[in-house]
Amino acid sequence: MSNNFKKVIDRQMWVQVAPSPNAHAAGGGTTADLRNDISRNPFVYQLISASVLNRFNIIQKAWQLAVNPGLGGTFGAGATCVFAPSRGLIGSIGAGCSTTSIVTTTAMTAVGVNMLANRGGSGDYGYRVRIIGNAAGSSGKIEERWIVANTGGTTPTLTLDTALTFTPANGDTYEILAGRVFMLSASTLAATIYRSFEVATNTLTSLSNTNLPATIGTDTAFCALDELYVPYNQKPGEGFVIGAGQYDGTSKYCLTATATAAGSITGQASGGDASVLLNEYRNFQIRIVEDTATPTAVNQRAMIASHTAGASPVYTLGTNWSVTPSATAKFVIEYPNLIIARSSANTTMYTYNYSGLTVNNGTTSIASNAWSTTYFGAAANADGAGVTWVPSFGIQPDTVKNARHSFIFCFRGGASVNCDLLNIAGGTTGLWTAAVVYDGNAKTMTTGACGCYAPFDNEGRFGYINSYTASLVNQVFRFDVKNRIFSPVTSTDFIQSGTAAVGGRIAAYVAIDDSEKYTVVLLTAHTSTVSQELIVQI
Repeated sequence: MSNNFKKVIDRQMWVQVAPSPNAHAAGGGTTADLRNDISRNPFVYQLISASVLNRFNIIQKAWQLAVNPGLGGTFGAGATCVFAPSRGLIGSIGAGCSTTSIVTTTAMTAVGVNMLANRGGSGDYGYRVRIIGNAAGSSGKIEERWIVANTGGTTPTLTLDTALTFTPANGDTYEILAGRVFMLSASTLAATIYRSFEVATNTLTSLSNTNLPATIGTDTAFCALDELYVPYNQKPGEGFVIGAGQYDGTSKYCLTATATAAGSITGQASGGDASVLLNEYRNFQIRIVEDTATPTAVNQRAMIASHTAGASPVYTLGTNWSVTPSATAKFVIEYPNLIIARSSANTTMYTYNYSGLTVNNGTTSIASNAWSTTYFGAAANADGAGVTWVPSFGIQPDTVKNARHSFIFCFRGGASVNCDLLNIAGGTTGLWTAAVVYDGNAKTMTTGACGCYAPFDNEGRFGYINSYTASLVNQVFRFDVKNRIFSPVTSTDFIQSGTAAVGGRIAAYVAIDDSEKYTVVLLTAHTSTVSQELIVQI
């Protein structure tokens, strides 16, 4: 179906959907999967209280209780959540596989028969699974397929929709790309609870709180730097720089190395990454996506400590490869699988590693399931209530790269119009620029303000922000991360009331109609159960 929307003449409209089972209150959060294709998880998750996580079915437009997580501690102002799509189930593959049947051997929470073949009863595809031929003597390939059937139990056999180009070997690995919701409660350090909800098996896991702040601030903002988040016109798994190489059969593009060493990898002499600027992707990760010469090197992830510019760029890693890839290995440059957080009334950056391995950028290491307060440097100014992150991974940089994938904007909150910029590649610990200049900087962000990013359409340029003002209709704005313009969006018809309360109430997801993509923004009204959606057409 073509988009026949006519600018100026036609009007965008908010439409009420089913009300949330619980009213928004201080704290909490709303989050969704920001993948830009049909592999995205078809739910918006809503953290409401110390014991409630709801989910909104984006297809059926209806809510349900997802889990009763019992976060513990004192829930309230400061609690938050975020979705990380790559951190799903990971395990080993056993003997007896075929090109369409995968025997898993790593125990997981027991699943029902065919439970993985329909994501949460959403009525569409099953979960996406990544098959990795990295055992000794295996294929050295990575391929992804949809799960269309599975046996029950803790080590299910998975049936794939189409055949792989290789038969997985005993000792290969798999990753079910279902994702997790990471949730932080608000309390003092002794009682602060950090948990994840793994969506494929509905598994709740307690996580580390070491290095979290002694007291969670009035408002906390989470941002997931996930490897499956890519520019609007690229596929999850292709990373940020498109090369001429292909993997996953021929379904995804990648870069092809021209040399490797124990602690580095060299890119292409022309095309692809031959135009990268000096350290443009510092603190991103390299992932090896194919290496038929050295299969055990496949799917390794390594942080970029620094890299050269121009033809045949050399990427120096934070730590050596476990297995040095061959000189013609295929690779991608991706986000580093970290969560960054700011808690109001301080300048400290909290960084959480949700990957399965220690990350090391050459200066600082973060173990798996651990926090760091030094991985990224402190901001120049403290944030406040209404703090909001808006990343820019969905764009394609302009010719001179005034806009980059490494830029993450942070509306400071605290009754301020200021927007600070974190460039995660700007130095060993990133680089903060305080109070960047932007058009439309007249709206203060304070208690009740919240936002989300929409990297799907409109060239991945917009983040959406709801700014609370009592006795007025819900005011919605959007921020253009490529051109730094803050402008109004169609307002809802809901009148806001009550004392302003912090917490996330807005999320965006992608709707796909054949080859066309649309942003859908879901907004829960302040201190209310009313939920409204906007299909963004301009």
